[in-house]
Amino acid sequence: MLMCSIVALGTSSYLAYTAFTSSPVAGCGGGSLFDCSHVLHSRWSKVGALPVSVPAILTHVSVISLLLFQPISVFWNRVRWGTLGVVALTAGGAAIWFIGLQVFALGHLCPYCMVAHVAGIVLAGTFLFSRPAQTPSLRLVGSLAAAGLAAMITLQVATEPAPTFEVIDHSAQPATFEAPGVPASPGTFEAPGTFEAPGVFEAPGTFQAPALFEAPATGDSAQAGEIEGLFAPPESVRVNRKATELLAQVSSLDPSRLALALIHPASMLTMEVAAEPDPTPKTAEILGGVRLATKDWPLIGKPDAEMVLVEMFDYTCPHCQRTHESLEAAREHYGDRLAVIVLPVPLDGRCNPAIQSTNAMHREACDLAKLAVAVWIVDREKFADFHSYVFESKPTLAQATSHASKLVDEAKLKSTMSGPTPSEYIQKHVQLYQRAGSGTIPKLLFPKTTTVGAVESSQAMIRLIEQHL
Repeated sequence: MLMCSIVALGTSSYLAYTAFTSSPVAGCGGGSLFDCSHVLHSRWSKVGALPVSVPAILTHVSVISLLLFQPISVFWNRVRWGTLGVVALTAGGAAIWFIGLQVFALGHLCPYCMVAHVAGIVLAGTFLFSRPAQTPSLRLVGSLAAAGLAAMITLQVATEPAPTFEVIDHSAQPATFEAPGVPASPGTFEAPGTFEAPGVFEAPGTFQAPALFEAPATGDSAQAGEIEGLFAPPESVRVNRKATELLAQVSSLDPSRLALALIHPASMLTMEVAAEPDPTPKTAEILGGVRLATKDWPLIGKPDAEMVLVEMFDYTCPHCQRTHESLEAAREHYGDRLAVIVLPVPLDGRCNPAIQSTNAMHREACDLAKLAVAVWIVDREKFADFHSYVFESKPTLAQATSHASKLVDEAKLKSTMSGPTPSEYIQKHVQLYQRAGSGTIPKLLFPKTTTVGAVESSQAMIRLIEQHL
């Protein structure tokens, strides 16, 4: 019993230290089964406001003290063993409770926690082995231990889970980003080889001139040819009439449109066509001023949905997987009113320079993110199914690739994956991630706020959407 309590005291003390200092747990970076972070940041990791390791420390300090205490009379010896029995049986019952939570409620195990729990079970078993089960004193001890365990479980169940996320306000200062060689301005981004309208963060491969046109985000050559056709001179009579009308408008052109007209005179003949634009594309505003067009980025839901938020995540991140479940519940609640722009941000230094050290669990994060973007490019209707599959099934890259090949055209998928576009999208996602402060994911981006950290309940997700969107 003494050995068990010493082992449990050591592991519990270490876990208490990591909890109060927010330090990572050594040798337990996470994975499909063993994930200390998941367990130690769940709602079951606390009793009231204290980490579970704190009452565990008090329990095993009490056991050690009682074992070392030498009573001076038979009466105090009975009191000592009775108290020791209550504490030991409570520790054993609590160990069974917490192991059950890890296996059935969380689906992950914490190795340090398991060491302490096994020590608690052995502690209780040793005590029971030394005491006849039919004695009245043992029945009293067992009843008191059961009452103490019930009180702890009731407190855990009744306590509202502590927030696992932080809300950052961007309303005080406009979001700015400065690309190399490009002066920063509020809410704008300009990448080499692109022209960007104010306030719109462009997807890779797009070109947008003010009030003129926007090329397809995927760079489809056939569609590009159709746009080029807009610049072809029409019939001579129509040319003369439209040229006369448009030349009268030259004085009102802004500098960028006038420069475009001088470089491409044929564009003068299409400005009337461009002046009758399609309805303004739906955009999602984030980071206090940046806007993303719903048609240009991977999207779950309808592009013209009433409410649109942006999610940054990693398919291999356990916190992101739990947030996905909450977000899916919120989408069911709102129906077609809600859409989500989903931006994979791999926690892998190979494609994300903000990551200094890559954990083994994220070794396929870059390739999974590129595969998801490629599926979206090939067939946007099938993207939502693939997105949910990766989160819910947690497949390897090979398994995800095989599944994607069955969902969409395999030849087109291979061609897209071999091209630069998926990587360009990931680079853009990472740029926005850096602009949002890097650090913890998942991130949920609203017009004036960003939520950082896991949102583990559908009720909390719905409240966030009501408050910030």
